[in-house]
Amino acid sequence: MNYRQLAAVFLSTLLAALPSLATPQVVAVAGPTKYTVAHGNDVAQGMNILNGDMVEVAQNGETILLIGHNATVHVPSNSAVRIFKCGDRSVVQLLRGQVTFRATPQQTVHVQLGDAMIQPTKGQQVVGIVALTSPTTASLTSQQGSFTVSTAHDGKSALVNQGETRQATLSNAAEVANPNPPICGVAAAVVTSPATIAWVTIGLGAAGLATGLALTQTPTTLTCPQKGALVSPYAFPCP
Repeated sequence: MNYRQLAAVFLSTLLAALPSLATPQVVAVAGPTKYTVAHGNDVAQGMNILNGDMVEVAQNGETILLIGHNATVHVPSNSAVRIFKCGDRSVVQLLRGQVTFRATPQQTVHVQLGDAMIQPTKGQQVVGIVALTSPTTASLTSQQGSFTVSTAHDGKSALVNQGETRQATLSNAAEVANPNPPICGVAAAVVTSPATIAWVTIGLGAAGLATGLALTQTPTTLTCPQKGALVSPYAFPCP
């Protein structure tokens, strides 16, 4: 086979491969869902969520994103997130409202809030809630396991143990922070989002988990088995 023939074979092989190379990466699958939109389309159960997709839940809606290995993300009413895939870990960027995440030893789920990154402790099943409780404050609660909150602008970290809540507030260091770098090679949130502002943790909530649940509790329309699927990979007792 001469040079021209080799070049033609290489070119045809490359062209055949381009469609598969350009295929967007699936990062999650929608579970039970209601009044939810992703990449401009209404979300139905079983729909693929793609790398960098914004998932927006309207009033009285909610959705559960299934990531794999029993890891899930619950986005309730009046909330929005973007979800990314970085190798074997998923990153959920909270844009408004709140998010409940469940990470497992087999599947890591991080949550980004501005320049703060919430990272579950390795080897644990971790269930956490991150909620924007006002335009300038956020609540970080661990229902199960523990996670670390790290802020980029000051290089500080705080451990949130099971049953604890940390409150976070906007930082005056926002102008020197870089909370909106690309995530997994995909441009992050729009610059007007709270997700682009520097945050700082200011301490443990006085009442621990009870406080966190009071701040983040949202009415749900999920059935009993669906609620159980959020926090347990095992059979959930229902009346």
